[in-house]
Amino acid sequence: MQTYEEKIGPVRLTLLETKKFKSSKIVFKFRAPLERETITKRTLLSMLFETNNELYKTQTEFRRRLAYLYGANFYTTVEKKGNEHIITAVFDLVNGKLVKDGEKLLKEAFQFIEQVFFFPNVSDAAFHEATLEREKANLKSRLESVFDDKIRYANKRLIEEMFSEDVFKYPASGVLEDVDAIGATDLYQYYQRFLKEDQIDLLVCGDITRDELIPQVEALSFSEREKTLGKNGSETYRTSLHEVFENQPINQGKLALGYHTGVYFGDENFVPLQLANGLLGGYSNSKIFINVREKASLAYYASSRMDSFKGFMLISAGIDEKNYKQAREIIEEQVEAMKRGDFTEEELEQTKKMYINQLLEANDSAQGLIELTYNNLLKQADLDLANWIQKIKQTTKDEVTKAAQVFEMNTLYFLSKEVTGNE
Repeated sequence: MQTYEEKIGPVRLTLLETKKFKSSKIVFKFRAPLERETITKRTLLSMLFETNNELYKTQTEFRRRLAYLYGANFYTTVEKKGNEHIITAVFDLVNGKLVKDGEKLLKEAFQFIEQVFFFPNVSDAAFHEATLEREKANLKSRLESVFDDKIRYANKRLIEEMFSEDVFKYPASGVLEDVDAIGATDLYQYYQRFLKEDQIDLLVCGDITRDELIPQVEALSFSEREKTLGKNGSETYRTSLHEVFENQPINQGKLALGYHTGVYFGDENFVPLQLANGLLGGYSNSKIFINVREKASLAYYASSRMDSFKGFMLISAGIDEKNYKQAREIIEEQVEAMKRGDFTEEELEQTKKMYINQLLEANDSAQGLIELTYNNLLKQADLDLANWIQKIKQTTKDEVTKAAQVFEMNTLYFLSKEVTGNE
């Protein structure tokens, strides 16, 4: 695989040229500060991008055009990385060398993309009202669905409490209470700002050459912009333990524990801390899974995960509320055991193998390669797959133990049917 990086106007282009896949992937990443005032508008905007536009007035026409391009696919997602909000737009298309008239396919794909971004379904400086109202209803349903999934709900509430003084508390998909107030004119005005201000990355993976790609990117009329984004991660976090107990008519208690780490993607301690998380709760051989779920039979599920763009760890467990205190004690004991280095070399080697296999699986797809490349770009890191695996293999038990010292619980959230906690 050959990699090319260059700036074309305001677009930072990264081409991953490879013959490994039968399809090509064109991925735009639009990045802006994470703000309550804009996140819900950005999510609606992303939904409108994949619905219709000036040329393809209905979703049927929109999808028919994609089908004509040899079954191409176009979709959008939203996410937050640290204190930045990212709209991702993905265009999947077949390798042009495998189909008749394939030399035209890349140009037609970019013409479709141009239509999506620059020619939305707008009249009189306002988005198409019926389309917007439909997507607002869809977004409200999506945001409301978190209340029915108590695992997601508990994790969401943990983050709201843990980052109560930080914009990171808001979900990437937006705020339910803000949806109704967004009008067609209001959203079009924000769309104009989006076009002018977002930082743009274009990542392309497939059997495409630089010479084929550059003219298509140059034809997109994104205007120059000032780079205004600051530090991706924020150090706003609680410095003392905050406990929250909430009651709802549920059958199974949901326990969520938030730990500050202050370690980010590509940092010196990033890989050792990822291994510490793997040993603690990341895999089926982990301490939390074995000791809380298997040995003590206190949890229906129990695991931990890291957020390496915000610098925290989240431990999540489903338990009977009567077992709250015992489950909490055992979980906290496992964290302390990691800090003492209470794990074997064999356990570390097994975790390394699982971690490496996870990376290899993720990078066996074009999207996986693109996401890894983008993370490195954002953090100006050098964790390509080979380097990452080498770092994993070279990490010692002492380095993992040392990295685990940063685990500092500052927020606890427990959702249960009855009053629980320190009463």
